[in-house]
Amino acid sequence: MRLGKSSFLVHSLKLKIEGFQLDKLLTECLARGIDLRNIKVRGDLEMTLIVTEEDYNHLLKIIRSRYRVTVLKERGSRPAIKKLLSQKATLVGALLFAFLLYYQSLFVAEIRVYGYEAIPETQIRNVLKEAGFYEGCKKDIDISKVKQAVYDKIDNIVWIGISCKGNMAEVNVVEGKVKPPVLEEKTPCDIVADQAGYIYEIIPKEGLRTVPDGTFVNMGDILISGIVPLSPTAYGTSAASATERYVHASGSVKAKIPYRAIFYQERYERIQQKTGRLLYGMQITIGSKSFDTLNDYNSYEVSKRTSKNIFHTVKPFPIKFTFSKDEEVKLLRRERVETEIRSQAEVQLREYLRGNIPKNVQILNKSLNFSLEENIIEVSVMLETLQEIGKEQEIVFGEFRGQTERGIGQVGN
Repeated sequence: MRLGKSSFLVHSLKLKIEGFQLDKLLTECLARGIDLRNIKVRGDLEMTLIVTEEDYNHLLKIIRSRYRVTVLKERGSRPAIKKLLSQKATLVGALLFAFLLYYQSLFVAEIRVYGYEAIPETQIRNVLKEAGFYEGCKKDIDISKVKQAVYDKIDNIVWIGISCKGNMAEVNVVEGKVKPPVLEEKTPCDIVADQAGYIYEIIPKEGLRTVPDGTFVNMGDILISGIVPLSPTAYGTSAASATERYVHASGSVKAKIPYRAIFYQERYERIQQKTGRLLYGMQITIGSKSFDTLNDYNSYEVSKRTSKNIFHTVKPFPIKFTFSKDEEVKLLRRERVETEIRSQAEVQLREYLRGNIPKNVQILNKSLNFSLEENIIEVSVMLETLQEIGKEQEIVFGEFRGQTERGIGQVGN
């Protein structure tokens, strides 16, 4: 690529020219095709201008001894390099600074941990540090061994991803659901919500229902109480003063759980259309040297290359021969139709369901809304699912049970 005369990399000079009949000098330069820029006339005997180094040599042949020429300033890549080389201390400092930047890029300066909820971040960081991955370690550490160490020492992590972006490392973890311990049938317990939702149906087998249908409950709210009120019948005995009994609550609880997700799609589809023009070439690599004929003769603006390896040998020295074909293509774009957008949205939705919603969940309602923002299509999805949300929670005597005390007596068994 040839640089234009206005490029800041081109070596140019700012001149002061003194003498008589400066207008004739300008006319002669114009006739000979000498490019003069930023001409400023300062009276009848003096002017300043800018000329490239190549045109400067031609200008001197015209001027000879008729005019006095003074170089006021030089600019471009060559003077800048000469100036830098003349300042040894500056050059050494720049090289040292570049070396320090390179040296720092070999280490991890910051680690950010995402995705943890039940597991403390300090625990994850301690395990990473024990595996040799910490702030200040080298980036060429074996990441697979670090991941394995996390899997071995933290049972509740089902997936971990580690990636480096410059000097910053990102650690993403996915926690598994810890199953609560199964209580013995004689242990007094409640059935509580293990996630938020709208109650659809409660069928208690043992215990007292505390929440009516249609009520929104939060995680931990009591749905079937293990404390059941009694009407005293054994008059005259110690049992006559008993007002409640404790049972191992059981039953089925179903709730409507809403989900909302947003996906994005391209409005236009990019198409590569072959023109029918093609070129054949070969690539020969010997050691670290490579020769590719298509790089020298391919004049296509956009092309698609396919290559076939003919032979590749390592000993006594590496030689590789590849046959290639470049096909010229035109880049076109086509606006996608509604059926294509909906079809892709269904694929995106299935991927979302696979990673975010438990299996065997009944989907009651589904709605997809599409909105256009410039060249991006936003797909907003609303789902209403029906799920089992009850889990056992042992009754701890003496604890405040606000949900149960409000609920008992309001809804019958």
